[in-house]
Amino acid sequence: MSEDAKTVPAPETNDDSVQRHVDQQTKLYLSPKHYVAYILSGFGDTNWNSFSKRLFFFATTFLGIKPSTWGVAESVSIFIDTIDNAISGLIIDRTRTRWGRVRPYILLTLPFWFFSAFTPWILPGGMSQTALLVWFFAFNYVGSIANSFYNTSYQILLYNITPNVGERNRLIATDAYADLTGVWLPSLFPIFVDLLKVPTRYVYMGGAFFFIACVLIFRTYGFFALKERMPLASRDEMKQMGLIETLKTVGTCRPMWVLLVKNFFAVGKSTGTMVEDFFWLNCMGKLSVGTVAGLFTGLPSYFVLPLAPKLTRKFGLRNLAAGSYMFCGACYFIMWLVGYKPFGEDHFILNVVWIVIALTFCGSLNSIQRYCSTALNGDLYDYVEWKSGVRNEATITAATEYFKVLSNIAAKLISAAAIGAIHYVPLFNANGINIPQTDPGMLAGIWTVFALAPAIGRFMKGVTLLFFNVHGKTRDTMMYELAKIRASKVIDSGSSEQ
Repeated sequence: MSEDAKTVPAPETNDDSVQRHVDQQTKLYLSPKHYVAYILSGFGDTNWNSFSKRLFFFATTFLGIKPSTWGVAESVSIFIDTIDNAISGLIIDRTRTRWGRVRPYILLTLPFWFFSAFTPWILPGGMSQTALLVWFFAFNYVGSIANSFYNTSYQILLYNITPNVGERNRLIATDAYADLTGVWLPSLFPIFVDLLKVPTRYVYMGGAFFFIACVLIFRTYGFFALKERMPLASRDEMKQMGLIETLKTVGTCRPMWVLLVKNFFAVGKSTGTMVEDFFWLNCMGKLSVGTVAGLFTGLPSYFVLPLAPKLTRKFGLRNLAAGSYMFCGACYFIMWLVGYKPFGEDHFILNVVWIVIALTFCGSLNSIQRYCSTALNGDLYDYVEWKSGVRNEATITAATEYFKVLSNIAAKLISAAAIGAIHYVPLFNANGINIPQTDPGMLAGIWTVFALAPAIGRFMKGVTLLFFNVHGKTRDTMMYELAKIRASKVIDSGSSEQ
């Protein structure tokens, strides 16, 4: 929304009606069952998203797909997928069913997601590059359609299951804690790769099947256990606003564009993650070294996350988020300058200790960033409702997801280009077990992508957030006037709860 845009006038309501609505916003709606249902729904996806980043390594190593073929498949699918990303939010915002506005899409998208997630891991080796291109394009396209609707629905479900902002923030913090485990569990996977003396491909397939099953079970449970409660604009109000006005409202919203650009710079960390298996296997000698590192690097997040509310009150949500990203970016940059073997080739243990310490600092504020990002989205949705009188979370989230997709595609293209540029060739022993490369040029290239890309991405995220203007007095005024706007909707609907 442009800075000179006018706020929708607060409806004329008496003090009693406003107070009743304020009381409604402070009422507790979520039982332990609801916390568990929401957290588990996201827990399965967090596990899967973390594990599925290994698909690039799996495809290039075991299916024989060339990095250039991978890049073409990703690029074509994202180009064609532009249409469904553009309309998914508009459709969700206008959906009204007995199950709610967003919950139906959590279940309806599962079959399409399953096809996209499951099939790549069972393709046979020895396929032609043309066949692989067609198959990977199909997976990407079907998966992106499912994700366009699911990711948007799941993200805004958080802001609709309770009108109590304090309760929402507690759920955000609890969910962020669970996400730490969702990242940690897939990090144990390399232990099985190194310990199980079977062809490496089958170990990867087993891991994929396990995490896919978790997603199917947890999403289904979340659909049946959760309920939407936020007061919404009626169908008539949505019609009065119109498609053009909706797009104009969303398209000129400064806070939204700040978060979109911030999300795009996730390309840095995603690129580094894409080459993690390449780094641990080839630069450090074993994939399981990454698991050992993961046991320590995630520990600070468990201790700093409880400080998030206090730090938010002290520094403000925007400033806390920006500072945390800049700090982590600086840590990645220092790690890259020092290198991954500062003690020389003959001091393996010392080099591992250094990498563990460096990555611990790099990821020490990850949970703070997760908390801040989710809370900033809530401020953005409230801002648009304040300016327009209508909650357009799905349209906004669809735009956000589109930029995330662009970021992910950019990360895949950069990773593919880097691995192709260093002419990486996987090595196997007689038993079909993947063994490290030793070419210095290949190793240096992998290290640069692994460390420097996240440094740039994290720092740019922090800089971008300095332009987010929903904070301080502006935010306080917004929340007061929103209470009146929402009170009128509750009164008009003839119900104090939806």
